[in-house]
Amino acid sequence: MTRTRRQIITTGLGLAAGASGLAVTTKLGRHYGLIPPDASGIYGPGEALTYAAQRILTRHSLAREFAPSQVSNPPFANVVAPLGDTFKRLEEDRFREWRLAVDGMVAHPKSFSLDELRQAPNAKPDHASRV
Repeated sequence: MTRTRRQIITTGLGLAAGASGLAVTTKLGRHYGLIPPDASGIYGPGEALTYAAQRILTRHSLAREFAPSQVSNPPFANVVAPLGDTFKRLEEDRFREWRLAVDGMVAHPKSFSLDELRQAPNAKPDHASRV
């Protein structure tokens, strides 16, 4: 398949026009806040299109957004308190004295040891059985 000089020039001009159009579109999108801060990688173009369409159609964000500088790494949703003396004492004894209390709005309040929980009919062996 032989291409003529005119076809090569036309193709080159079309590619140049497309590339410059993408550059202008990107610049305008950034200026008007239509490109999300995380629009990179393989899903970047689709993410940017979705984000821009949502911004244009609704004029506001559908969910609260944070700048990358506001996001901690890694984010901690629930802070874990440091292990206390009670936990350390139970751990040294391999949790033999630990009890699970079932009380409150129940017909028959009771407490269970770790061994009783392991012997329950529906108990499945897991990492707790190795403690």
